[in-house]
Amino acid sequence: MKNITVRQVALLSVMYLCSLNYLEISSRLSEVAQQHGYVSYALSLLITLIILWVISRIIRRFSGRNVVGAMIERYPIIGRCIAVLFMAFLLLISAGEMRACVDFINSSLLLQTPFVVIGLIVMATVIIIAQGGIRSLVGIAEIYVPILILAVLLIVFTTLRDADVRNLQPFLPFYWRGIFHGFWVIFSSVGQLVLFPLILSGKYYKIKGGYTGLLISSVYLIVFILMVQLVVGIPLSAKLMYPTYEIIRQVQVTDFMDRFDLLLVALWLPNVFGKIGFNIYLLANLIQITIPGVSGRLMVAPMGVLSYVCGVWFFKNPVQQIDFNEPLTLFSIVFEIGIPLLLFIALWPRRKQRLQSG
Repeated sequence: MKNITVRQVALLSVMYLCSLNYLEISSRLSEVAQQHGYVSYALSLLITLIILWVISRIIRRFSGRNVVGAMIERYPIIGRCIAVLFMAFLLLISAGEMRACVDFINSSLLLQTPFVVIGLIVMATVIIIAQGGIRSLVGIAEIYVPILILAVLLIVFTTLRDADVRNLQPFLPFYWRGIFHGFWVIFSSVGQLVLFPLILSGKYYKIKGGYTGLLISSVYLIVFILMVQLVVGIPLSAKLMYPTYEIIRQVQVTDFMDRFDLLLVALWLPNVFGKIGFNIYLLANLIQITIPGVSGRLMVAPMGVLSYVCGVWFFKNPVQQIDFNEPLTLFSIVFEIGIPLLLFIALWPRRKQRLQSG
């Protein structure tokens, strides 16, 4: 696939944000921001939108070229150091998400299956997806993202009868201390979208598609956390490990289909595998950009195995991983805000280029 369209970029962005972000963090967000958790989401999405705009200005300076590659070309040593730091950050994200996926399947779906078996299956699946390249990722996004959006509409309509507006009271005044704490919890997940244009800029990224995907994702995430709080309640959702799964279990379409949630989870898991595979694909591409002689396709399998091993090594249990979301924001601010702003300044058009363009 030589190029991808604006619609496909939007679908990839939605898949990247709306797969794992609401699985565990909704619990922590309800605990710290309470009924104003949607404001924390809105703040994180606003900051991400600003950073995407900054990156879009950088991309316009290097039409058809990669931003990280342009940084390496202009500043070989500093550029490669930044690329290596991005590799470590992407590896940390991939390890955490692969571990989160395996823990959820092991604790909620396949209770009797050994953890190692589930982990190996997930690892092999995401490696195959990532080896398929951008074509495979676009295919998953085009098929399953619209289904995921329709599933959310189904969840909203079927659980609306159980919603209680009193769970969101008082609406005012805003609890700003909790809102900013919630922003600190959620930003590391939402801000990951800026990695897409930094590494796959040029022919694989369309600015309008990124904005559209972020807008759709913002509506999706805010509606979902509001439904969780309206139906489950803030005190209970703050204590549950997977409050979003509990609201899915409330869905009852017919009297004879008792476990409709299994169908919804089955439609949701391909998006999760696609998201993890996307991270591994970005990591392999970053290696290829940094070391031109290395094939990115051949690096997919080692990076997938390393992500699984690090996920098991770094986190002893799901609770430890949830608690890691707040320290992760320290790294996220550097890689999702600081470095894009640094690139915006460092890759400023040189005087000769400005005179020639004038």
